[in-house]
Amino acid sequence: METSIVIYSIVASLVGVVIAMAASIIPGLHIYNVIALTMLFAFTAADLFTNLHPIVLTGFMLGMVVGFSMLFTVSSQYFQPNDESFRSIMLPHERFLLEGRAHEAVMLGALGSLIAIFIITLFFPLIPSFFSLARAIIQPHGYWLVGMVMFFILMTEWPKDHGVGKTGWQKFWDGWVQLLMGYFTFIVAGILGMFVFYRTIVPVENAFQSLMPLFVGLFAVPSQIMTFITRVKVPKQHICSSVESAPHDVMRGSASGFLAGMFAALVPGMTPGPALLCTGHLTVTSGERQFLIGGGVGRVLYYVGALMLFFMPGVFMRRGGAAINISLFFVPETPEQFFLISGIIALTGAVSFLLIGWFSKLCANLVEKIDYNWFSAVGCALLIVLTIQITHWQGFVLLCVATALGLVPNMWHSRRLNLLAVLMVPVALNMSGAGPAVARFFGFY
Repeated sequence: METSIVIYSIVASLVGVVIAMAASIIPGLHIYNVIALTMLFAFTAADLFTNLHPIVLTGFMLGMVVGFSMLFTVSSQYFQPNDESFRSIMLPHERFLLEGRAHEAVMLGALGSLIAIFIITLFFPLIPSFFSLARAIIQPHGYWLVGMVMFFILMTEWPKDHGVGKTGWQKFWDGWVQLLMGYFTFIVAGILGMFVFYRTIVPVENAFQSLMPLFVGLFAVPSQIMTFITRVKVPKQHICSSVESAPHDVMRGSASGFLAGMFAALVPGMTPGPALLCTGHLTVTSGERQFLIGGGVGRVLYYVGALMLFFMPGVFMRRGGAAINISLFFVPETPEQFFLISGIIALTGAVSFLLIGWFSKLCANLVEKIDYNWFSAVGCALLIVLTIQITHWQGFVLLCVATALGLVPNMWHSRRLNLLAVLMVPVALNMSGAGPAVARFFGFY
């Protein structure tokens, strides 16, 4: 491989990190949306890219994915607070924000992200045969593995209302209404996913982005809407010079995140959220620090580790939006390309880690001087514009439907995790071979 191509690829990857950091300041904006826009631009202006080596553009996308996976939670940490009504289901990073300790939460997650980068760059290249074997073993069992995760999600849904009704029936309803709305969300999200998988209304030329309006509507836009509704005063944030974390917190958090990230990377239809729920119980993870570290490890292993497997000789597993988009113009062919990719991931991971502290301080400063609702407004508008630009008005219709469904967990305090049925249900049914029959039953096929 020519030295100039290596240098250009490294420079392109660093540019990707900078773009990922800029995109990460908008809460709810996903890097796969930015990649989709990049691909549309690349195909529209194909003449500009004819002389560009495919691995240079690959390096650029790698930089965006690595940078985003390590930086995107920072803006959500500062700009999407919840009010007191969510206190019983509030995640640790939200509680840290209201206690003025958001920077500490960010750095604990960053520690987990750095551990994941070490695992990916130091150990993944040594065990390609393990991943080939794991893929061969898991492939015929994927449908029931995803099915068991879905069952576990539904089984562990619990009532979060304290039952303040005056009569027994009122208390009974207070407890069950949240459970029922959680089950309702799961069922409707699964049906919506089947519809998009089998009869999407997104134009054919952009059908590869059919899931974009769903995920934007189910997760991003409702979060922005709830931010407007909850009107929380964010306290002044303390920028700590060090982070307290016991060795057993790092070990147990890393173990939970590692298992979750690997499970999500190897099993189709999985994402870090459900995987972390399962592995957290498996490893008996407890405490806020273990949760934050495990989330950082699992998130990076899912985004970056799964992408690494696409370039690994003998594996070439195409998992996730980044790998699918890269495969449109580049197919890895040599071990040299794989080691270049490993080096780019190590470099961009190190640069992103060094940027996290500064980026967190920037967000803490912004949230003190600017109303966080402005960030939500800009993010919401940008997401809607991107959705219309990429998937046209049909995608906007899907986004509106998904947004209505995405607000249900927020209104009834049920798990947002149930919304992931939009992906897990179609994937599990299709892997089992029952997908067409179920789609035919609903009139989608």
